Amino acid sequence: MMMIDIKSQPYLSTEEWQAVTVALRDAERFTCAAPRNAKEGKLARLFRLLTGIEKPTPLADERLDTIRRFVCASRRNVQRAREIGAELIAHGYSNAQIEALRLVAA
Repeated sequence: MMMIDIKSQPYLSTEEWQAVTVALRDAERFTCAAPRNAKEGKLARLFRLLTGIEKPTPLADERLDTIRRFVCASRRNVQRAREIGAELIAHGYSNAQIEALRLVAA
């Protein structure tokens, strides 16, 4: 029987997994592609008015919002995901945790 060392596995808290869930929901609705603080153009405003699809509201915790943005970007824009991955590292996430988030988003 193969034994798995649980302590060596990437760990995310319940709140972090909830941020992943929010990101996956946002990705399904096509509302998470824009970078944070991006100005909304006329076409984007018209699309929002016609469809009723709103931009996602940033999460209150910056670390959790970075997870949300990373998961969304991983599904849509690899280059953007790499940029946000650097933010995750700055927040103290390990490469194993980031890879686990990327795999969940795939």
